[in-house]
Amino acid sequence: MSTLVQLKAELEAAAQPPLDSEEGLKAFREIWALASEEGRKQQESVVADLKKDPEVWAQENERLDGWATAAANRAEAEGTERAEIEAELAMVKSQLAKSQESLIMAGADTKAALEKFAAEQAAHQTTQAKLATTIQKAHEFQLDLVQCRTRLEAQSDPRNK
Repeated sequence: MSTLVQLKAELEAAAQPPLDSEEGLKAFREIWALASEEGRKQQESVVADLKKDPEVWAQENERLDGWATAAANRAEAEGTERAEIEAELAMVKSQLAKSQESLIMAGADTKAALEKFAAEQAAHQTTQAKLATTIQKAHEFQLDLVQCRTRLEAQSDPRNK
């Protein structure tokens, strides 16, 4: 219909009164009347469909209400689940912090134990060195003792006189 109105306006603007024929104007008026009638029928059809559709709209409204309720329930459930997950996450973070503190303390204890072990090992090596020296001296004394006995026996043996 808007196209026809535009065409009419263009024709009227371009048309010169002396050149318009009576037949052309009559044909245009007939087409205009038919187009107007068709537009009116389409509008009546749309209005009639809209009048028939309150039940359809009510059903659609109920469906959308159900969907909105379900979505609200899901959102509430997810909110609750999120709160539970956040609480669990906080607990895990707390346990992690405690574990890290324990690990740091264990590392410090291990370091102290290793330092003590190194000191004890150094002391052990020193003691081992002293022991080796003492054993060496004991062997020397034993050799000296054996030599002294041998001399004494040689001196006390009547055959050597």
